[in-house]
Amino acid sequence: MEIVSLSREYWGKWDQFCIQSDDAWFWHSTWWLEYSLKHKPELLGKSKSFFITDGSRILAICPLIVEEHKHQGVGHKEFSYSGSYGVAPATSNELSEKGRRAILRLLFDHIDSLAMNNHVERMSLQCSPLSPSYSIASAPQSNWLMRYNLMDVSLNTQVMNLDDDLDNIRRSMRRNTRKQIDNASQYLTVQILNNENITRDIFEQYRELHYLAAGRVTRPANTFEMMYSWIQMGFAVLFGAILEGEYVGFFLVTTYKSGAYNGSSCRDPNHHKIPVGHFLRWEIARWLKSQNFKWYEIGIQQYNWLLHDFPSQKEINISEAKRGLGGFTIPLFQGEKYYSQDYFRQILRNRVDHYASNL
Repeated sequence: MEIVSLSREYWGKWDQFCIQSDDAWFWHSTWWLEYSLKHKPELLGKSKSFFITDGSRILAICPLIVEEHKHQGVGHKEFSYSGSYGVAPATSNELSEKGRRAILRLLFDHIDSLAMNNHVERMSLQCSPLSPSYSIASAPQSNWLMRYNLMDVSLNTQVMNLDDDLDNIRRSMRRNTRKQIDNASQYLTVQILNNENITRDIFEQYRELHYLAAGRVTRPANTFEMMYSWIQMGFAVLFGAILEGEYVGFFLVTTYKSGAYNGSSCRDPNHHKIPVGHFLRWEIARWLKSQNFKWYEIGIQQYNWLLHDFPSQKEINISEAKRGLGGFTIPLFQGEKYYSQDYFRQILRNRVDHYASNL
């Protein structure tokens, strides 16, 4: 077995492995890796990604970024993606269960070595429910990251089963949500922009509305260029809500294999009373089903504070609104590992104090 650092010369083989591996989704690709490196330049992210090979084939990949975080005014290095959870490793479909566990043990041992050599103090990983091996429709699974000495810090996410009949999907929605969609459909229309009809002009309108909705520039311009290229490559679709000839909202949905993820979105703050989000999500579900996608991940579910997650009331309300669209709630497996006792104590003490302040 050989461990090889990911360099640009291997990008093609890496992305081909992602297509073939049931463990992998778009988050494992070099396109998402590159985006995450550029998303928050202040974190000074550097790729430490690697793969394991037997000389003739890739057996496993490990997307990995080391970033510099500030905690109480002091810098700390972490394995993370744009300040959030990184991507869990993916293995080859050709491996037996025994072989998979052996490869993963070798892989996580190498992560530990990289952590020591790069003075990393914490690692955060997340499993994508849209990876085919997750098998969303099966019985609940366990968080396999715990086998490799990561602590469970899981959450939940909401998913639509697009194999179901559209009428059943609609009936699973809250009555009020259906009413909002019906009302919005009387004056909103949707435009679906993929690799066949996307134009630079429309994409620039999305970017400008994104800035207007946020009230500021939230990320570098080159990350939008990457998103535009995803649409051109067939890995994303832009949905626009139109009111009287003007765009009042957009959703950019990542599409890969049999799943789709509800990603970047924005709406015109001058039309905040219009349920653009519900309208677009329903139109997205309809289009995805027509294109034979199986799963549509609407987004994270946060109900209240946890020791490892402190959502705002706005985020809790958004989660509740997403549940109104129907579908079902499934585990979003996450794990974290600390390489520094002092840093662990600082983080845990801060979390406990934060949680206690709300009692």
